[in-house]
Formats: sequence, C-alpha cells, structure tokens
Amino acid sequence: MADAGPRILVVEDHPLIAELVETRLRIEGMQPVVCSGGREALARLAAEHFDAMVLDVMMPDLDGLEVLRHVRATPATAALPVVVLTARSAPADVEQALDAGADQYVTKPFSGLDLVRRLRACLRREGPGASG
Repeated sequence: MADAGPRILVVEDHPLIAELVETRLRIEGMQPVVCSGGREALARLAAEHFDAMVLDVMMPDLDGLEVLRHVRATPATAALPVVVLTARSAPADVEQALDAGADQYVTKPFSGLDLVRRLRACLRREGPGASG
C-alpha cells in the first residue's frame, strides 16, 4: 500500500452500526479501527496513533462524553478530530457534546456520505498548516 489513508478510531458498541461505519470508511480509502467501548478506546488512543475518531455517546462501560473529555485533557490527543455519532438529537445533547470538545455532531440514523464529508472536513483542518 503506497499511500495509506487516515487511521480512524471508530468507537461504537452496536455491532451493525460499527460494521456500517467501518465499511463506509474503507470504501472511502480510510483505515478504520473499531472498538466497542470507551475504556478500550482510551487504551487504543494511549498505545496507537489515529488521525481522527468517530465516537458514539451512549455506551455501557464509559460514556462517550467522558471519553471525549479525557481525549481533550490529554496532551497527546487534545487536538484529535472527533466526530460524535449518536442517536441523541436534542439541542441540549448537541451543545453538551460540542462543549466537551466534539468537532462535528452526526445523529443516527445517519448518511454514510454525510459522516465521511464531516470527517474529511475535520481532517483537512488538522492537516498541513493547521496550528497545533
């Protein structure tokens, strides 16, 4: 593989949605790595490099917003682009995620194309020339 695409950590506890996101990102030339919970996500982030993260909010072991707060508080991951992907669509939920540091907010059911567009927008902002 000459030019591997961006590595994306996909944190989603619902197997079907995780598979849909993973498949869509692969089709788009990205390298998704799927984990099913917040604790696993934090362990992967501490051990590996990722270019962005797609993060569910409602998970059984560690809430996605707690994961997001931890990511933003950790110097090595503080600037990691994060797209929140959740069923929560109330304005207060959106505001809470953005306040916690989400770069984008996508509600389920979602369009794979919309998710990819938002992810690419985040990756462009973090690319060459971005201040860090």
